Amino acid sequence: MKRIETDGRNRSRTASPNAPHPLQDKALDAHESMELIARMIRNTRRRMERDTGRPFLVWGYTTVGISLLNYGFNEAGFAPAWSFTWFLIPVIGYLLTRLFPQRKSTDPRTDIDRIVGKVWAVCTLSLIPIFLLCLLHGLSYRPSLFALITLIMAVATALTGTIVRSRIYCVAGFAGMGLSTAFAFYDFWLKRAAAAGSVVDAHLLNAEILIFAAIFAAMMIVPGHILNSKSGRRQDCIE
Repeated sequence: MKRIETDGRNRSRTASPNAPHPLQDKALDAHESMELIARMIRNTRRRMERDTGRPFLVWGYTTVGISLLNYGFNEAGFAPAWSFTWFLIPVIGYLLTRLFPQRKSTDPRTDIDRIVGKVWAVCTLSLIPIFLLCLLHGLSYRPSLFALITLIMAVATALTGTIVRSRIYCVAGFAGMGLSTAFAFYDFWLKRAAAAGSVVDAHLLNAEILIFAAIFAAMMIVPGHILNSKSGRRQDCIE
C-alpha cells in the first residue's frame, strides 16, 4: 500500500502540466525589470519636461544678460578687471534658482534622476579648469573658453535628452554642439582677414561674445519657453 501511495504521489507531481517552469519565472522577472526601467525613464522625462523649463530660462537669460553686459563694457573701453563680472553668472543663476524654485513633484526620485544630476554636476565642475586656463593665459584662450563652455553645456543637455528620451533636450543639446563650431570658423575667418591685410580690431574680437550669447539663447532660452508652453497646455488639459 505504501508503494502504491508513493507512486500515486510521484505521478501527480510529474503530471501537473500547469506547474510553472523555472525559466519562465526568470523570463517574467526580466520582463518586469525592463518595464520598471521604462517606467522610471517615462516618469523622469515627464517630470523634467514639466519642471525644467524654469531652470533653462533662469540660466539661459542670466548667461545671455551677463554676456551682453560684458560686450557693452568692452565696447565702451572699460578696464579689463570688469571681465570678472563673468563670475556673476553662477551667483545670479543660483540666487534666482533659489528665489524661483521648481514646483514640488509628487513623483518619487528614481535612479535615472540621480544619473542626470551627476551628469550635470560633472559637466559643471569641468568648467573650473577651463576658467582657470583662460584666466592664467589671457585673451589668447578666449575663443577656446567660449567654445568649450558651449560644448560642455551642450553635451550635458544632449546626454540628459538621450538618458530620459526627450526630443527637446536632444535637439537643444546637439544643436548647441554643432553651433559651438562657430567660434572655430569665426577665428579662422579673423586669421584669414588679418593675413589679407585687414585690420582685426577689438570690435571684431568682441563679436565672439555676441556669438556666445546667441548660441545660449538658442540652446537654453528657446527650449525653456517650449517646455513651459508644453507644461502649461498639459496643465490646462488636466484642469
